[in-house]
Amino acid sequence: MTETSFSPHSTGADQNLALNLTVAIRTAAYYDADNVVLQQVCSSLASELGTRAAQRGSVRIGIHSHCVFVGDARVRTSVSTYTRFAYLTRIFEAWGINSLTFHAGVSESDVMALALVLARQRGEGPDELAAVLAGHGVRNIEVDLLAQGQAAQTIAPVEAYAVAVQIARKIRESLESGQRADARQIRHVTQAIVDQVMSAPQALVALTTIKELDDSLISHSTNVSILSVLLGQRLGMSKSRLGELCLAAFLHDAGKLEIDPAVLRKPGPLTSEEWEAIRRHPIVAARALLGVGRLTSPSMRAVIVAFEHHLNYDLSGYPTPRIKDHVSLFGNIVAIADRYDAVTTARPYRDIDLTPHEALGYVMEESGRQFDPALAKLFVEIMGFYPPGTVVGLNNGDVAVVCEPPMMGRPLDRPKIRLLTGGHLGEPIDLDDQVDEGTRIKITCVFNPGNKGQVPAVDASVFEGL
Repeated sequence: MTETSFSPHSTGADQNLALNLTVAIRTAAYYDADNVVLQQVCSSLASELGTRAAQRGSVRIGIHSHCVFVGDARVRTSVSTYTRFAYLTRIFEAWGINSLTFHAGVSESDVMALALVLARQRGEGPDELAAVLAGHGVRNIEVDLLAQGQAAQTIAPVEAYAVAVQIARKIRESLESGQRADARQIRHVTQAIVDQVMSAPQALVALTTIKELDDSLISHSTNVSILSVLLGQRLGMSKSRLGELCLAAFLHDAGKLEIDPAVLRKPGPLTSEEWEAIRRHPIVAARALLGVGRLTSPSMRAVIVAFEHHLNYDLSGYPTPRIKDHVSLFGNIVAIADRYDAVTTARPYRDIDLTPHEALGYVMEESGRQFDPALAKLFVEIMGFYPPGTVVGLNNGDVAVVCEPPMMGRPLDRPKIRLLTGGHLGEPIDLDDQVDEGTRIKITCVFNPGNKGQVPAVDASVFEGL
């Protein structure tokens, strides 16, 4: 499959076919081959595949650039279908599958064998999958391998974050000296973030908890970009649109570069003049971005987000809009990411900083006023009840830090944790993997050590040598 051969158009039948394949695999994860529900699902899918294969000779379902394709047509995603397609993508990528081709004559038993293997065995590569299917007598399903090295091209999470921080620093230096930022470098970093989020949606979240890596403005712009892209992906945005969202989020706070750093770091209350300078930074950012050169659709969206990111969903906040009757989708997304990262970062003017767990409560409390209600709910689903960086107490007396949210579709209160006390310091534990109720580790409380809101979900030493 080559990128140039893809058609942008797919039919509703294509979407249903891909969804039905996903349903068959997910059903096989819970039911055995003698279960009536699984038999009905596989029978229906085999009939649909057989009919289409008889008409066309074969039917190919594949994954490319984290999108689902039926034949050469990319299947459109929506909020309601995103989770299911993300599951299918993970299954294909775990096995190293480029595509599955179903030939005429494909049977219910063929589909059943495929679903059970994909759902219940660990992906050891498409070679093994082909051999296992052949062992079950499956002859009408062909497994197409990823090209050698294709799966390893994505930049690693740590590298993507480090590149983002480095470029953010360069952008700041350029703007402070009155020069134009290098648009090519900005595109490079936004593409790296989008690629990494599309490859592993939760991989960068833990890195956003390392607040001391650089000064707050640089790390903040990087963190807001990552969180915004996560939310945009959950909405089913295309890769190009995610790139535009990432750019807008990356530049949203550019107006703070013209504020005296002493004001931003002031430990006490701001004077009226200082507060006015703070309230002016969205307008300053919008004007600065308007003057960087030829205006394009992505750059105009960045201008709008820079202006809107402190405007609330109900149009309160600042600056006061004169003609707007709503905040844009990008503006609403960046507002949630911006506020979440801000309230979980230690500030000299606050006595108490929110834990990530408390910050999600704040997002939901302000749903409908500060934040778009639908986006607020999706953000909580992405982050889990205990987001990365939350320090938690366990029912066995140990203390741990959450290092990764649960996978999409799994219980929100069962994240991956790293032990901070006990006999196995640093040991990672996936709470969702534990099934024995008698020995199951559970989260019983949330701590806020030193009123810092959170601790790094990963060791900052991962950046050494980059």
